[in-house]
Amino acid sequence: MPLSETAREILEFFRETHRKPGARMTMATLDVHFGTDPAVAVAISELKQLGYVTVPDAETVELTDLGFDAIHRGVA
Repeated sequence: MPLSETAREILEFFRETHRKPGARMTMATLDVHFGTDPAVAVAISELKQLGYVTVPDAETVELTDLGFDAIHRGVA
């Protein structure tokens, strides 16, 4: 399943800023980088469904091992 452009951009942002599995990013950080576009929430949901991120709470996104591998395989 191909990723949406926003989902790829979020994974790329993780690659640029957090280069390890388990890295966490707040929604506030994503809002600063991407703006408050509703597409960001949709992309986070898409990444969660694919197992690339988890969402431990409403304000945090965490990169999973699978997401880390996807970044290094060039999925993003």
